[in-house]
Amino acid sequence: MTTKLAIFAYDGCLSTSITGPTDVFHIANIHQRVRKENPGSPLFSWKIYSPDGKPVNTSTGITIAVDGRYEEAGDPDICLIPGIDHAFGYEVTKKTEEMRSLMGSLIKSHHARGAAIASNCSGSFLLADTGLLDGYEATTSWWLAHHFTHSFPKVHLRLEKMVTEQNNVFCSGAVTAYMHLCIRLIERYAGQSIAKCCSKTVMLQNKESTQAPYIPVPHHFKQQDDLVKNAVQWMQENLDQEFHLDTLASRLAVSPRTFIRRFNQATGKPPKQYFQKLRIDEAKRLLESTALSVDDITEKVGYVDVSSFRRLFKREVALSPTEYRKRFSR
Repeated sequence: MTTKLAIFAYDGCLSTSITGPTDVFHIANIHQRVRKENPGSPLFSWKIYSPDGKPVNTSTGITIAVDGRYEEAGDPDICLIPGIDHAFGYEVTKKTEEMRSLMGSLIKSHHARGAAIASNCSGSFLLADTGLLDGYEATTSWWLAHHFTHSFPKVHLRLEKMVTEQNNVFCSGAVTAYMHLCIRLIERYAGQSIAKCCSKTVMLQNKESTQAPYIPVPHHFKQQDDLVKNAVQWMQENLDQEFHLDTLASRLAVSPRTFIRRFNQATGKPPKQYFQKLRIDEAKRLLESTALSVDDITEKVGYVDVSSFRRLFKREVALSPTEYRKRFSR
């Protein structure tokens, strides 16, 4: 039985969000042919739709032909929402508002009928805007976290995840995370064996299912607060010092309770946790750009016990310091 995929394209979407998934699903069909399973009936078929049935002009200027209008998609098993091209978060918000009347009710009706709904990259904004993610986990491009949480406070953003799946709704992380998404869908609809073959073909290691190594400490705050800015500046300049909440609050001339409340409101994190993430960010920078030993880096970011630092780094980044350096050193 063939699983039918409908891709809801639009002007300005990421071309890789269309061509990438179709390539991966095509690879699944090739593996089926090699195995000589169900000849003549491919595992997956796909069609591309646009709001008006006209070709879409993608973010790279590539024009992609379509098979019809959104409402002509019929009864697909999977609906895929491509990512939005953007340089700034407000551009994603603007496009989401623009597409609301064209895509919102349509996607919800397909979901109600039983179709799996999937988004790639910033396409999660379009998906979240339908309300289908309210109360559920989602992921998106890691650099859009601030804009996503501000726009959709009812959605549980799990930025470290490469793919989320709840309520028959799938989200994938930044850009090429579409490969992880497709492998997950192939496993669901065609089985683990075919999915594993596809992973090997596209050279995707399934264990790398996290965006954690790429996520920096957020510097876009929910609220502008000079006290918080001054606190963060002190933290950045004193990463090798011990963190004492009472001492920093006193330096800022507020009570510890007030400091915690205002810091949480602005950053979404307690001061000590934010300070720890700044230390990890600096360790990542040093691993990427210097030849300093892990022991030296541990000391520079304020930790005494190297073993404890290694465990903390692995927990936060999903890679050991040595693994991180091998992957990202310049």
